[in-house]
Amino acid sequence: MNNQPSTVNQVVNIRNLNHFFGAGKLRKQILFDIDLILNSGEVIILKGPSGSGKTTLLTLMGGLRSPQSGSLRVFGEELVGARKNKLVETRRNIGYIFQSHNLLASLTAKQNVQLSLELHDYLHRAEIEEQAIALLESVGLEEHMNYRPQNLSGGQKQRVAIARALAAHPKIVLADEPTASLDSKTGRDVVELMQQLAREQGCTILIVSHDNRILDVADRIVELEDGRITLDVEQSASH
Repeated sequence: MNNQPSTVNQVVNIRNLNHFFGAGKLRKQILFDIDLILNSGEVIILKGPSGSGKTTLLTLMGGLRSPQSGSLRVFGEELVGARKNKLVETRRNIGYIFQSHNLLASLTAKQNVQLSLELHDYLHRAEIEEQAIALLESVGLEEHMNYRPQNLSGGQKQRVAIARALAAHPKIVLADEPTASLDSKTGRDVVELMQQLAREQGCTILIVSHDNRILDVADRIVELEDGRITLDVEQSASH
């Protein structure tokens, strides 16, 4: 099992977390007694079969859904029982990358990234454009900045999504099946790019995936099965 470091390095600390969907006779438990720590600067792959609870756990960590019981601390703040504005505040420090990209079809690649930066009112218009261009260049899309999503390939759209997720220098990047709709080479490129860019920014990356071809990019592998953590191991430095 992963050694528990000092709390200074912990960006997520989950203890005895249970989660249910539905109510009454339809109430079904999805997560069981989850204990998990994510440390600053780590790359973690969360794997497991479909329906094991991976996406539910990711959405709880990301403040996209309210945790119901146990303890879930993100950046030192308890999210169990937290008000909606606390969840919104938490989300501002998290970058999200989804399998479906979630790009706005009416906006260009550059405008999609700029939109993420505009949520931060300390940046001027010129700085926002400059940063969006720099990020798209860093993901190899300097010649596609003014393309709309329908004119981009799956891999290019995922690169825009990565640039957008990293735009505001998040402390955590949560990626849900980012390679699922990509061929093996493009998927590999996307994950290595995510790893490189996030390491340059010093943030923690959690990748939800059942793609065994990308496991070697992770510092740690966590496995979820039937809503329970069955594995949590560090990978050797030589991987």
